[in-house]
Amino acid sequence: MNLSVFCVVSVDGFLARPDHTLDFLDAGGQEPHGFEEFYASVDVVVIGRRTFEVVLKFG
Repeated sequence: MNLSVFCVVSVDGFLARPDHTLDFLDAGGQEPHGFEEFYASVDVVVIGRRTFEVVLKFG
């Protein structure tokens, strides 16, 4: 079994801003972060409850 970790945080060590926005993760015009390749290589994704609650609000 393989276990891989892909962790994204801002410079201050948090995943989201205090208002729960993730706008700093926008890759538009930036170097690729490698998440799409990573996501395509895994069978299961585990995230924290608070992150999941924020993601549920996405379209």
